[in-house]
Amino acid sequence: MKREGGLVVSVFDIIPNNFFNPLSSNSNYRTNAALLQFIYEQYDNEISYRIKRNILRDEMAYYISEHSEEFMSDNDISNKSYQEISSDYLRRFTSKDVGWLEEEFDESTFEKYIIITEQGVVLAELLMRLERPEREELSSYMYNIYNTLLNREQWNGDPYVGALKNVYKNAKSLSKSLKKMSTYIRKTIEKLMKEISYESLTENIIAYCDGDFIKEYARLTKPQNNIHIYRGKIINMLEQMQNDDEMYELITIGCVNEEDIEEREAKEKINLMFDTIKKFLKDDYLKIIADIKHKLNLYITMALGRLRYLKNHEVDMRGNVERTLKYILDMMGEVELKEELPDEMVEMIRINQNRYIDVQSIRMPQNKNRVRKQLVTEIETLTDEDLYNIKKVYEKEARNPYSKKITKQYLKTLIGNRRELSSDEVPLDIKEDLLMILSAVAYAEENGFKVEIGEGYFEAGKMVLRSFKILEV
Repeated sequence: MKREGGLVVSVFDIIPNNFFNPLSSNSNYRTNAALLQFIYEQYDNEISYRIKRNILRDEMAYYISEHSEEFMSDNDISNKSYQEISSDYLRRFTSKDVGWLEEEFDESTFEKYIIITEQGVVLAELLMRLERPEREELSSYMYNIYNTLLNREQWNGDPYVGALKNVYKNAKSLSKSLKKMSTYIRKTIEKLMKEISYESLTENIIAYCDGDFIKEYARLTKPQNNIHIYRGKIINMLEQMQNDDEMYELITIGCVNEEDIEEREAKEKINLMFDTIKKFLKDDYLKIIADIKHKLNLYITMALGRLRYLKNHEVDMRGNVERTLKYILDMMGEVELKEELPDEMVEMIRINQNRYIDVQSIRMPQNKNRVRKQLVTEIETLTDEDLYNIKKVYEKEARNPYSKKITKQYLKTLIGNRRELSSDEVPLDIKEDLLMILSAVAYAEENGFKVEIGEGYFEAGKMVLRSFKILEV
């Protein structure tokens, strides 16, 4: 929430009313979130956040088919095709109340495009960061701050935007990233205490040692990297800028112009930025690093303690198994149950012969293939007439009256010996005629024809279409 011109502006004044409804608990929020991320990823190979609707619909249909169990849990869509389901989701996301996407019609090509809105981009990126957090290169923040202040010729014209504001932004980013790093260790320690076996605990430790966290911490603290020596140099350069009257005046002018505030407010803002950066580099940075180091030691201690616990727990469990089997064996002897056991069960327990318990003491007998029930299947021979009728049914179901081959022959019939066909000459009396000419236009280029858009319009049923010509290439 921010204030503009005396008015308090909220984020809910910018986004549509039901922007977050598809992610609420009373909706199919998992599939909605997954589809929004999938749609966002489809724009990676595009030059803008704009893609043809039919292409996006088909990509979504393929994605839904691969995750059909999740999408088909909704009874309302169980009888729909994958393309119909994807079209439903597109209509929902492009509605004005949701506003994740927008639909645009291109009059020059008669094609619909789907555009992901600015708010949709922000939401998709947020969901992706929550699911797959990116590990940042923390040392680069310190390098950027140092190199920015060192190369004065790059920002002499505007030291506020080129130097102070840039340095402040990098310092804040480094501070936030270090705090996230510290939090990440805490979550790792909590996960460590839930491991219940040697295998899972070993995997946890290996993933921890090979992860981005250890590598990044080493780059910040190892003497050979010398990251820490930049802090003192950066602080000295910042103090020189702040104490240089001419430089301070240029920074103030730049702040007034950039932030559109009064000179008094600009000076307060500048002093606060200088003090915040210096305080972080002098004090907060060392405190955060010390806290991370403490948690590193704590992780190692907890890992060793967890190993001892699992080891003792496994010994206790083995003793319980030994006592239980011995008790069962004694009871079987007392009631003479062993003499009544079938041969298959006797083979399961070999403790009498081995006199000890290990992995080989107990085994399951091998499965023997048996014929448990005789199955009889009746076969009915089809006559030639039956086969012919079935063939005709399949051909009728498979026939597409608007296929590329059929529409090519249709255009050739209409054009005849001429080289072109005008939209005024096309029969459009019934719905089938309209569908046929639309399919013919869609396949025109592949069938060796060229479509030219005219200036006027014409009516077909209840539709108004753009005039066109079809030329044989």
